[in-house]
Amino acid sequence: MGGSAFSATLLPSAFPRLPRPVYHALKARLSPTIAEFYAWVGVPHEAPDKKDHGDLDLLVAIPKSPHNSFVPHEIIKRAIGATHVVPMDGNRTSNYAVPIRRGEWACFGHAEEEKERRSANEDGEIYYQVDIHVCFDKVEWDRITFFHAYGDMGMILGLIARNNGLNLGSKGLKIANPPNPPFLLSESFDEIASFLGYSLKTFHEGFKTNQQVYEWAASSKYFDPRGFRTQGPGITKVKAERSMYAEFVKWVETSARRTSLDLPSREDRQRQIQEEALIFFNKKEEFESLARDRQNRSRLKEVFSGSRVRDWAELGEYWKGVKLIMDEVRTRMGGDEAILEFLDNNSEDDLKKIVLQVKDDLNIVSHPQDISITALEHPRTDHPGGRDACGGSVRYERTENELARTALPSPSLPT
Repeated sequence: MGGSAFSATLLPSAFPRLPRPVYHALKARLSPTIAEFYAWVGVPHEAPDKKDHGDLDLLVAIPKSPHNSFVPHEIIKRAIGATHVVPMDGNRTSNYAVPIRRGEWACFGHAEEEKERRSANEDGEIYYQVDIHVCFDKVEWDRITFFHAYGDMGMILGLIARNNGLNLGSKGLKIANPPNPPFLLSESFDEIASFLGYSLKTFHEGFKTNQQVYEWAASSKYFDPRGFRTQGPGITKVKAERSMYAEFVKWVETSARRTSLDLPSREDRQRQIQEEALIFFNKKEEFESLARDRQNRSRLKEVFSGSRVRDWAELGEYWKGVKLIMDEVRTRMGGDEAILEFLDNNSEDDLKKIVLQVKDDLNIVSHPQDISITALEHPRTDHPGGRDACGGSVRYERTENELARTALPSPSLPT
């Protein structure tokens, strides 16, 4: 049932489910009105066996002049005759409540049903919920129109993809790559359908029953009912009201052909499909480059980390000194990639020697507070400033890349 978006102002019972002829009449009435404001207006194909609808979902893109970025909600509200709106700015979904005129359902043969719905509300007022989703551009409009077609079809395709180590959603096809973010293969559903082995001709001709949707979804060259998973790692839990999704799962279990042939492991099969996807979408080099970068960052973090440099240089908690050393090492060696190349041909001890040499070149001894105590207890005599003119100790403190000299008064001598 629609109306959940208006729970703060209207009762859910004020938004009745719409019989199929009422729904299609509403769609035919409002689509041309919205088309006055947007270049692209559409409704995803409905589920074939759906008897009624909770709301009307309109997808729009590219506002028409004079509205350059978006059409104000109040203009849309007036145009479709809505009395309430839950506005959302940007590329999101706004909800509109459009009053149902008294007797409006009679011409569709649902007069008694309308009367019953009105009697459930004290004021007798009932509404259509119209959801308008503003897409970023035509490309996104195409993707969402496809993925949300035929009820739960997109979720079913997503389940099949996840069984093959891929992620399929309204933003395109990706390689599941945990613990790293998914890797985008394509945003074009024409390309995606071609790779997965789906006939777009059949899709655009339409489906008359839910089972035809299931059969089309299962026509992918990568669909295999053997060992098909509907839950577990990588499988998103689906709400119970997704009846088509649940029916597809049952259909796979009871109707899809099974054999007793041995199967490769799930991991091996997914790796093979991912490899084929990378080649098909010409993304293999990019994917492998990102993998190398992650590996290099991990290796560098392990070998040339702040903690490792601190321990090598015995700097305690003097992290500023650690940073100075690391920055200078990077500068001298030519950056992180050069450090990794150095480690390919040399040992960690060789890198440690460079770190210690840089520490010495920068005259970094320890944390300034530690230096002041050490200088008082053990005055330096190998420096002309080890004693001041009065014989007092000199404290040396580290500031960036140079030493600061501060004279301390001589301790009082006993009389």
